[in-house]
Amino acid sequence: MNKIEEINKIPHEQIPDFARDKFIQVYSQKFGEQNAEAFFEEQRGFFLNELTDGSYKQLLKEAKGTSIYFAFLFLAINNLSLEKCLSTTCYLECKSNKVGEKETNDGKKYGIYERHAVISVTGYGEILLRQRAKQIRSVDNPKVVYDCDTFRYGERDGKSYIEYEKAIPRPQGAKIIACYVRIIKADGSVDYFVLDTDEMIRLKEYSSKSNWGKSNTLYGTQKDCSDIDTGFLKSKTVKHAFKGYPKLSIGAGGALEADKDIEQQPEQQPKTDEISVNGTIIQTDDNDPFNQ
Repeated sequence: MNKIEEINKIPHEQIPDFARDKFIQVYSQKFGEQNAEAFFEEQRGFFLNELTDGSYKQLLKEAKGTSIYFAFLFLAINNLSLEKCLSTTCYLECKSNKVGEKETNDGKKYGIYERHAVISVTGYGEILLRQRAKQIRSVDNPKVVYDCDTFRYGERDGKSYIEYEKAIPRPQGAKIIACYVRIIKADGSVDYFVLDTDEMIRLKEYSSKSNWGKSNTLYGTQKDCSDIDTGFLKSKTVKHAFKGYPKLSIGAGGALEADKDIEQQPEQQPKTDEISVNGTIIQTDDNDPFNQ
């Protein structure tokens, strides 16, 4: 029996212990031996809690054992924690991957799907990874812009700039038109990312496609997303702020939340595979610790 076959026959709750030596070895090689065993024990506890009591516990029961194994090792490879807090860096979820097709007697083809565990890296987690990769120094708190505010965004001499002045008092009925974030790059230069109305609408459409025609309610009821939930908008802004930056090498077993927003969904995925829980939504406010 090879290792893959062995992993797939082990009860999911035993996989973290099966992966113990590899987990500690990988972590030690990248981040040092001093905290390796303590980090393993901590993440083992968080991981088992997600398997047995987390939002995806029912779906994860059907996940391939190898995906459970690689998702757990992903934490060691990237030194990310499943601890739930204001600045949660990642969470464990389950998705369906198409692995083939089958044809019925009447000639119709249906997709064959497998459940796979995956670690989703939040905007906070991506900030941490890009800081470690020496791409950025810090990221300011996102700011939501309303139609009553003064706001200009453009480029001068090859560098982006923003002019922003908040309307005080903000009139009742003011509509959201954008959200922006300031990024301090590794060389000390300043970069900006703006998530405007067009981008909000695009993300809302992707959300609708991936949820059988029903977008996440946090996008609001208006077609232009002018009543989008502000915490949700700030989270989305941070998640997508680095789409023009070099791609991160994060290994197997995980994915960035920003990438999930633009994944193409399988057209014939059975409705039994519909996932109603979208993982942890990071709510933010002006006091959130985006600056690391």
